[in-house]
Amino acid sequence: MLKTVSIAGIEEDGVPFKKESITLEDAAKRVSDGTFTWIECVVDDITNETGKILQKLEINMDPSLLLSGYVTAYEDMEDTLGIMLPFIVTGDSRTQTSPVLIFVKKDLIVTIHDDYGGKITKLYNYSTSLMRKLPKEPEQWADRQTILLFRLLDEVSETNFSILRTIIEQAEQLEIDLAGSRQADRDVGFELSNMKRSLLTFLNAVWATHDTVRNLKYGDPDMLTDDDDILEKFEVILGRLDRQIQMAENVMEVIATGITVIQTETSNKLTKLIVWLTVAATAVLVPNTIATIFGIPGLEISWTWVIPILLVSTLISAVVTYRWTKQFRVNPFRIKKFQNLRKKFSSKSQ
Repeated sequence: MLKTVSIAGIEEDGVPFKKESITLEDAAKRVSDGTFTWIECVVDDITNETGKILQKLEINMDPSLLLSGYVTAYEDMEDTLGIMLPFIVTGDSRTQTSPVLIFVKKDLIVTIHDDYGGKITKLYNYSTSLMRKLPKEPEQWADRQTILLFRLLDEVSETNFSILRTIIEQAEQLEIDLAGSRQADRDVGFELSNMKRSLLTFLNAVWATHDTVRNLKYGDPDMLTDDDDILEKFEVILGRLDRQIQMAENVMEVIATGITVIQTETSNKLTKLIVWLTVAATAVLVPNTIATIFGIPGLEISWTWVIPILLVSTLISAVVTYRWTKQFRVNPFRIKKFQNLRKKFSSKSQ
């Protein structure tokens, strides 16, 4: 369903205009040569609604060319430029991307997104002042729609960067909690894995956005300006994306190190368990051997001295194996629960 349609732009005489919550038919009537128009559409199902919107606006591009892309897409059909960019969205359990579609024709820019593209809507709220800063002459149509496209791309980039800041804050809070007293009964490995998946989603989206912006700058599309000074604005976005990628990769290294530490700790605990199972098996090996010998048929023995031998051999074997393993600091009973329990008993005995 098409939720809202709003338009903004510059009349042929250079006067900015803005109309909120109009019908798509009325918006289509405002599209004309010499009048620069931005049509902002919010939908609930971008896959089903985009084709209908393009048909009414007489934009001859199959939206599946963009929506079939991995995270971003770029289609240049000379008189029409189509772009898909990702909004990164965080939820309770996972991070995902939501597409925003941008179509550019002469004197026309159309943005289509769902509720996750709220930042584009906020940019539209300032469209009147934004339009005042654009070139007024109709002959400069390529310049002004390139500048507006830059602002849209910059808004998407900044929105996604806020997600990275959220992930970094979560990592910093986890570090504080682990250094304090709030780490008990906490699945740190699960939290780190969630952060890692979120960072992978972020990196995939930012890398794809970086490629699309480079295509816009160096692909020489007909619907954008040839003015090098204006095109240099895209280099600003590329620089920001590079810094975001570097920051995300740095955080990824820290999280990967944390996961490795947890895996190593788990492996050490398992090793200790195996060692102590071996200790237990060794402790009963000697008495078991003696018992086997005494169990030979026809061997006359007296249980009055066999039982003490079994007990003494078991005790000696246990003491020897324990002291031998203790010198290698393999002691699973040094975990906090047993330490606290030992302190309680020692305090009671005093």
